[in-house]
Amino acid sequence: MSGMSGMNNTSGTGSTGSTGSWPVADLDPVRRMRVLASALPSGAYAELRVEAPFERVWGYLADLDRSIPDLIGFIRRFELRTDGSALATGLLGNRGRFAVDLRDGWCVMQDRFVVGGFAAVADGEGTLVAGCGAVRAAGIRKAAPLLFGERAVLRTLGKVRSHVESPNRQ
Repeated sequence: MSGMSGMNNTSGTGSTGSTGSWPVADLDPVRRMRVLASALPSGAYAELRVEAPFERVWGYLADLDRSIPDLIGFIRRFELRTDGSALATGLLGNRGRFAVDLRDGWCVMQDRFVVGGFAAVADGEGTLVAGCGAVRAAGIRKAAPLLFGERAVLRTLGKVRSHVESPNRQ
């Protein structure tokens, strides 16, 4: 291993080699979402505490076929497929194919133009919910604050709050 003398060959999993151990930073999904948003050019981020249990909040958000059209006004239909992709249909019939990473408390969706996602963690009897969004295409980024700015992300999280805190919407 030229140029790497003294380095152990661990994968960052916290294994201890002959030279000690590598530090491991375990971040909860909300903190990971904050890091993702900060790494995206023109990324917007917001978080909001919701007075509903994690199971109810994440149950709603993880049902992407239902929650995405509820939350994103310009998406009429969102169809999650078993292969980890999704097809989004816009109000005008335009379509986009998304790669989706959906895990407990974490969801990131991206196509060739946008990246967005949600994260959630239990916070006492409530839930801390985070969202981020960014436009990938540099030429479109000037309009991005209208669609993906912090106010837009916060407004979307407010819709999550309204949905899961309302007793007749469970």
